[in-house]
Amino acid sequence: MRFRRKPKPAPATPAPAGTPGTDAAQDQTAEQVRRDLQRVIDRFGWAVLHGGGNPGDPRYSTTVGLTALGHPEVIVLGLPFEAGEKYLNLVGEAVRGGARFSPGVATTALTDASSPVVFLAVDGDPRTSVAEQFHGSIEVLQLVWPDSTGKLPWEEGHRNPPHAQPLLGPPPVG
Repeated sequence: MRFRRKPKPAPATPAPAGTPGTDAAQDQTAEQVRRDLQRVIDRFGWAVLHGGGNPGDPRYSTTVGLTALGHPEVIVLGLPFEAGEKYLNLVGEAVRGGARFSPGVATTALTDASSPVVFLAVDGDPRTSVAEQFHGSIEVLQLVWPDSTGKLPWEEGHRNPPHAQPLLGPPPVG
């Protein structure tokens, strides 16, 4: 399930600062987005939000709702939105089924045997602020994906440039 915030249409003429009603209209729109997101979470257990993609800012996809299932939220960077969403929905389904992922853990439960993903601890990334609005203090894991040869960013021979998938936490030791 994809949930994207639709941009608010720009007014024909900008309202002067302090115009009555403009803050209320923005608050009302923000509240509608929150209610829509809550409906997705209520239906599936989590939602996936997308952002980034501007120069110098890689695309990212992040969950909202896994905290309520007793699991850290998960973020993935550098993938097309469809691929990021697929990974995160696989994570959500596994968590709903009882799986728990933790920092430094490599798994092929979401991939084939030659292409493990690894979870890293993330500390205070602003891309997860929506989940914080829903749950307060949250834990976050980054799902780190392998290159086309199955190598992870810290492994010898990894083919992708570092900016393709910035690491938000320290790589596993050993």
